[in-house]
Amino acid sequence: MKTKILADDERLFIENLIERSGLINRVIMRLYLGIDTRGLDRWQAYICRLSGRKRMLNLISYWPLRAMERVSAVYFGGSLTSSEQHTFGRIAGIKAHKLSRYNAAFFGSIAGVLFFSSGDFTLWLSTMTNVLDAPLSMTSLLLYSMGVVSVGVDCWRLIDSFARRRAHMPFGFFPFVINSTTLIKQWVENIQSRRKTFGWLSW
Repeated sequence: MKTKILADDERLFIENLIERSGLINRVIMRLYLGIDTRGLDRWQAYICRLSGRKRMLNLISYWPLRAMERVSAVYFGGSLTSSEQHTFGRIAGIKAHKLSRYNAAFFGSIAGVLFFSSGDFTLWLSTMTNVLDAPLSMTSLLLYSMGVVSVGVDCWRLIDSFARRRAHMPFGFFPFVINSTTLIKQWVENIQSRRKTFGWLSW
């Protein structure tokens, strides 16, 4: 049974923050809002009072769920825009700069390896055929370039999370897709705001 995890005023505040986001990220944050993370905390406190076989059985069930919850929070939360990471951090109980830090350190490393290994594979493939040599070589160069950008962005995110405790959006296909609706919404709102400003000045 899902329990109430947030006070009504805190939930209302978070809902107002979520409304500022685009469609995709609103869905992600509301889905996570429905997870009873504090229920896991209460379960952990309950396990600490147990002993023997009952404690072991509870731990076997608890730790996989806790690990899945934390990993998914870092992956999805750390992939959002910088402002949305603050909102997601309030939901998940993780500071925004730590979401950015862990996402950059772990998933950023994986993304970099994938870009460079894909570039190596495409370059090797280009040596196997003369027909597609040029297109595959260009693809390989593109993958290497994206890998360099991805690693560079994640290094900056990691450094700035320690230096200034700032959160930053990552570079990659998945972050671009999920953040696209938020970025479009912000772009439209900026245009509308400028139109109102210039309309007022024209008077």
